[in-house]
Amino acid sequence: MRAQVLRAYDEKLFNDQWVTEEKVPDLRLTKSTDVIVRSGGAGVCRTDLHIIEGVWKPHMDPSGDKLLPIIMGHENAGWIEEVGKEVEGLKKRDPVIVHRPSRGARRPRSSWSILV
Repeated sequence: MRAQVLRAYDEKLFNDQWVTEEKVPDLRLTKSTDVIVRSGGAGVCRTDLHIIEGVWKPHMDPSGDKLLPIIMGHENAGWIEEVGKEVEGLKKRDPVIVHRPSRGARRPRSSWSILV
């Protein structure tokens, strides 16, 4: 799998490039309630720029080594790739929009909303 990865903060947003496309481990179901979505696209919003700038660093990453590297993007649209045994109402190839509530950059996976 490939993803856009942030490896360093850029507090003034001066750099020409903030993220790099990198090979990352493929996702796999770890719980019977998990869902894997193949992303077709992801939006960039001010939340992403706050993460790049390190705005929340004093609260979430004061030592500078807890949050990074991080895969960017949290407003995704795509298709269901795989569903856990206990998942109801979703099946492979269903088109979905996935959005994580904006109460912090590192919410538990169970807090993601999937809209069909």
